[in-house]
Amino acid sequence: MAQELGTTDLGTYEYVSRVYNENMRLENYKLPTTSGDGEIIFFDTDEINLTMEIKEQRVEKITIITPAPQSSTYMQVFEGFEFGLDALGTWINTYHRSTSTHGPASDVVNGILASYNTTKNNVLTVSLTRAK
Repeated sequence: MAQELGTTDLGTYEYVSRVYNENMRLENYKLPTTSGDGEIIFFDTDEINLTMEIKEQRVEKITIITPAPQSSTYMQVFEGFEFGLDALGTWINTYHRSTSTHGPASDVVNGILASYNTTKNNVLTVSLTRAK
């Protein structure tokens, strides 16, 4: 069996989707249990665009883009990963730094790098990767 939680990535897709779904209350934003490799778009709605870069069934990057960074939908989608990957910590402060300054901010929690960038139009992009 492949190591679920990665040391150079975020873990197997099966692991990432399982722990995310365990923490996701919104049925429309649950991930499928299986996925192919490549840059996969999982959600593309008015509130959330979520993609993952998957190589050999290992998640290398998760990207969330939202034009509504204060929405409960965005918060719940992000928290699905935050709680699921056991990466609770300072990311709420990083989020506030980015959204209040309309610029970039990043922090590492438990080896996972969260990189935020908010545009002047209030569109937030968050990427999760393994810190190198």
